[in-house]
Amino acid sequence: MKFDGDFGDHHNIVSFDIETTHYDPTKGETVAIGVGQHEIGSSASEAQYRIFARENPATADERDLVERAVEYINRLNGDTLVSYNGIEFDMDFLSERCAQFDPAPGPPRLHETGRHIDLFAGRKEACGPNDKWPSLEECLDSYDLPVPRTVWNGSPLDNTRFGTEFAPAFLDALADGDEQEISRFRGVLDHYLTTDLEANIALYCADQGLPFDPVHLRLHGEFQT
Repeated sequence: MKFDGDFGDHHNIVSFDIETTHYDPTKGETVAIGVGQHEIGSSASEAQYRIFARENPATADERDLVERAVEYINRLNGDTLVSYNGIEFDMDFLSERCAQFDPAPGPPRLHETGRHIDLFAGRKEACGPNDKWPSLEECLDSYDLPVPRTVWNGSPLDNTRFGTEFAPAFLDALADGDEQEISRFRGVLDHYLTTDLEANIALYCADQGLPFDPVHLRLHGEFQT
């Protein structure tokens, strides 16, 4: 779904995405957080991506994960935070999860100060009552942008499979402490989240009519763990 976005004049955009074991924060937990940064007008190859992941399965490590990611976002000094369904899902999920921590990590300053552009929100509002809400992949395809694939253990990885299969297996690997196995899981995480982060940036630019020639969206990853 194309969207005529008028998001204002931003130079340094920060892309944001989380991955969880379940869409309901009372039943799931945060497993990884991806952060990207792109300066408008620069080559897509110069965009930077960093993936923060759990380092052990303990509850305290989930709090530390959120703190590390938020501190990093705040240091980037971006103009705006860009996500796909990041306001209604990602930030709400983190808020509910963090409410149980003491001390509770706060949200990124860009979100707290209203400088968060959710690329899904306008599309959802434009849909009729019987319309299917567009996925991020469908939005990319509408602009003829590459649609990435992360194949894990023989099947494409999506949000549902991530939560029900991949994330629990990753947390089990952390509990076992097998560094080689953990490294293999991290390879999947890095590919899956990096492509989502670049997809956010590519879609933001497409909505604004700005040039962006993606790099990671063209890379299909196949992994075994």
